[in-house]
Amino acid sequence: MYSELEVKLLEQRNYHRIREMIRVTYTMGYNIMKPGPWDNLLKFWSLLLILFTLLSYYGHWQLFVHYMQDIPRISESISTIFQSLMSITKMIYYLMAPRRFYMLLRLVCRHELLQTCELFAAVSDLPVAQPLKQRVADTMDQSWISTRRQLMFYLLCCIGILLNYFVNSLVVNIYHALTEPDNNYEVALPLPSLYPNWMDKGMTFPYYHLPLLLESCNLYICGMGAVSFDVLFIVFCMHGVGVMHSLSHMIEYATSPLIPQERRVQYLRHCIYQYQRVEAFALEVNNTFRQIIIIQFILSLFCWGLVLFQISIGIATSLTIALRMLMYLAAGGYQIVIYCYNGQRFTTASERIPMAFYECTWYEESREFRQLIRMMIMRANQSFSLDVSWFTKMSLPTLMSMIRASGQYTVLLQNLMQKN
Repeated sequence: MYSELEVKLLEQRNYHRIREMIRVTYTMGYNIMKPGPWDNLLKFWSLLLILFTLLSYYGHWQLFVHYMQDIPRISESISTIFQSLMSITKMIYYLMAPRRFYMLLRLVCRHELLQTCELFAAVSDLPVAQPLKQRVADTMDQSWISTRRQLMFYLLCCIGILLNYFVNSLVVNIYHALTEPDNNYEVALPLPSLYPNWMDKGMTFPYYHLPLLLESCNLYICGMGAVSFDVLFIVFCMHGVGVMHSLSHMIEYATSPLIPQERRVQYLRHCIYQYQRVEAFALEVNNTFRQIIIIQFILSLFCWGLVLFQISIGIATSLTIALRMLMYLAAGGYQIVIYCYNGQRFTTASERIPMAFYECTWYEESREFRQLIRMMIMRANQSFSLDVSWFTKMSLPTLMSMIRASGQYTVLLQNLMQKN
């Protein structure tokens, strides 16, 4: 479908569309691009971030122990622990299989599923070649535009909540340092935590700087660790949606007057070969994410409940906390929306394929053509899906179930608080 120059320009353009995600992955300590001499150093940085984050759990544990009966105070700390655990799990998973993600991303950015499709060469001498190629190119371009929009929205939401946590604590500490020069105050850290005998010494070294370093690493991993991994899923999923829509367009042209009658069987066979490639890609994406994502869904269920609980408490006590939790929900809550919404689009696009086979005017074609259509309708009738382990599928019904379950969890926390 593409010349060598077109492939090179296409690859550059697609990498440019996800450049923010690529830069974030570098800051997280792994290289999603071509392997280079700095990969081992990046891995060391990634492990260092993970180590600092795990050490910061000491402060969260101390907060939990000291204020166990104060559910509103510890709920935000628990939700951030769950969020950082999700990001750490994703980072470790990536570090165990970096080449798998590199090869998948390269395949997607180069549109290799379309490059290896023999159909375009088979119809290059026919009038259908140019409109078909243009329609497929427009379809793939739309999938990348959707990917870019989701990437920017998610990244801005995460940057917003990270800046809210970090800048708010920094401004509070600077204010206390200026108004109370004797350091007789308790410092505020980016994330709610407690370091006994350290936090009441003001901004003196190292009592303030070490906890600040640990909590800053925890905060950064919570946001950017999620962005670096979740956006990869968006890229792979939306590419799958694009190639499925492209395949449907190819099938629609199978009985077009632009294709001679004697060449339609050969054209349909090329569509079937492309279906096999798309099926293999869908299976690869599903196998890449299906096991690791179960941790995301379980921990996000509790995070949503805790955040909704904080919002309900904050509306009555502190509007600042309520607004912060709304920002947190827009960033952390959007994680599950990414998987369920795009998973639904993935499944819906695959359901269109057997309909495309059925809707072409196969009944006016040869016996062999009709036999191939019948075979493909039966084969493609089982749609592709993205699974959450063996439990459920990434879909809008799953998202609604998650929302209902988190609401029930919020009610439970409110009841516990009233009893206390």
